[in-house]
Amino acid sequence: MAQTDKLSVYPEADKELTVVETHTELERQVSRARQAVQSFSAKFLGSVRSGVNSVIKTEDKVEDRVSSLLAKNENLTPNGLYVGVLTLASMVFTRHRAFPIRWIVPPVVLVASMRYFLPGTSDNIADYYEMKEEALSKPFSEARRAQWARAKQFWYTGIDHFQMTREKLAGTWMSSVRGLEDSTGLQVSSILAGSDATPSATPNSVEPKQARKLV
Repeated sequence: MAQTDKLSVYPEADKELTVVETHTELERQVSRARQAVQSFSAKFLGSVRSGVNSVIKTEDKVEDRVSSLLAKNENLTPNGLYVGVLTLASMVFTRHRAFPIRWIVPPVVLVASMRYFLPGTSDNIADYYEMKEEALSKPFSEARRAQWARAKQFWYTGIDHFQMTREKLAGTWMSSVRGLEDSTGLQVSSILAGSDATPSATPNSVEPKQARKLV
């Protein structure tokens, strides 16, 4: 005989209810999109901050370097303006010239004006360039310095020869003038020198003759 479940005469305890949260496909897609946007925004802001910091550091380095290159006893105003005006003028005046002149003259004017108006700053820039050149490419720096020293030696040698030749020609000319004076008795050296004795003596010598004619 099968047993049947009998109802209890006492009230049964409440069963514990478990709530299971379920999401729709749209909610899951929106959540993934929001997380992707947040991740991209965080990375973008981080890259922007990093770029801004790098730019600020670069500006500080450039400012410090420019301050170190600028000579203490020189001012960019107005000497720097003179350099800029001369360089710009050289570019304007040579813009219709031939190709070599158009490209060579402005840098030459820039270097020459820097050497004239800002000599101390020019020396600092040259020293900084040589330091960087030696650090980056020492063989090239040594070869360039050797060629520059050789060019300077040729330049000074040429100047010495030119001065010696000029002095030799001047001595030859003076000896020729003296020989001519000794042979002819003419004062060629005084005529060439443009002395004031002969012009001032000429009117005095003419006046007595004119006076005699009037008498």
